[in-house]
Amino acid sequence: MKTKLVNVRLPLKLYSLCMGVVAEEGYANFQEFIKDAVRHSVQESRKDGALINLEKNFGSTKGKKRKPFTKEIKERIALEHTPECAKEILKRLGFS
Repeated sequence: MKTKLVNVRLPLKLYSLCMGVVAEEGYANFQEFIKDAVRHSVQESRKDGALINLEKNFGSTKGKKRKPFTKEIKERIALEHTPECAKEILKRLGFS
């Protein structure tokens, strides 16, 4: 796997807090913690974007002449847009 070296400056207090998490959570080192934190942030951003897209494009049909989406249809839409986080999106929408 190719990698990219990235240098980041952190305030000392934030670095100390991060090192506490490294020790408490059992990360092998600070680098592993940072990679995990970045992965988590990217995943959360993708989930939030998908949820906004889902609500915007496939939102409620209350008061409209169309049938409301069933639980199965909403699950299918969520899986198509965000297969790795569909269950959480459906839970946030109140369907799981």
